[in-house]
Amino acid sequence: MVANLTQTLSLLITANHILDYYSVVTGYGHISVRNPLNNSTFFMTGNGVPPALVRSPADIDEFNLQDASPTSDSTSQRNEDMGPSSTSERFIHQGLLKRFPSVQSVVHSHSRAVIPFGIGGVPFQPTYHLAGGFIGQSAPPFPSRGQEGEEAPVFEIADYYTPNDTQNLLVNKPRFGQALANTFLTPAHNATTPDDVPAAPDYNLVLQRGHGFTTTGASIPQAVYRAVYTTWNAEVQTTAITINDAAAPNRGVRYIAQRELADTAAVDAGAYTRDWMLWAAQVGVNPLYANDLGDAAIPEPMTSVTKR
Repeated sequence: MVANLTQTLSLLITANHILDYYSVVTGYGHISVRNPLNNSTFFMTGNGVPPALVRSPADIDEFNLQDASPTSDSTSQRNEDMGPSSTSERFIHQGLLKRFPSVQSVVHSHSRAVIPFGIGGVPFQPTYHLAGGFIGQSAPPFPSRGQEGEEAPVFEIADYYTPNDTQNLLVNKPRFGQALANTFLTPAHNATTPDDVPAAPDYNLVLQRGHGFTTTGASIPQAVYRAVYTTWNAEVQTTAITINDAAAPNRGVRYIAQRELADTAAVDAGAYTRDWMLWAAQVGVNPLYANDLGDAAIPEPMTSVTKR
């Protein structure tokens, strides 16, 4: 196994441990990354192994980007007769990685802190500087305060059900994955031809009604950073709403403003490296977590192997 592939898989293993440590995932939830040596496949965890217990390449599956089918040596291919697993939602990852060449890693979570914002009629908005750079519209021109784009979109899977579908909220079909990927674009970009779709999504975070959320990154550490801070932003926003309703209901909650959104985007672009150093150290000394590939250095944000 060559060095950069080993590094990628080591980071993927550590990412699972960090997401578990901060309760972004439980026994379910998953993270993926592009194959750094082959742009036509991606790696993903979740085939029957809880994120906390992922420890080696044997716990990681490889899928073809074109149709999300397992590669010939994938664990999912070897265990295809064992029944459904959380890799049934590989279409979340395949849809985003196929649609957006700039996306290198995807995290899907069932966070209890975030789910209420997908069902409660309260927009999920950035509340503080460490989450302001990726929640809401991520590319300029940024919306004015109070306009569309300031909040995270919500994916409504019921809009895509057919009468014969099993309506269990899982993104377990290619058309569901494609529809979710479309939610990462503004309506204007969704109306364009496929050749005009940008290489990067307009949103880095989408909530899923009654299910959880999905976020993206230009690297594994950035995707993990965004996933963790999504759950923390939900906690801060819930607390702020509760305090406001109890003490000052006429004042409202003050969220990140337009200029602040633009300027905190620079924080999001690089702040994850410091957090990753701490988080990796925390899980590295916790006996619950094991990484057979050892520690891996944090890479610079990756780019696609080939232009698409």
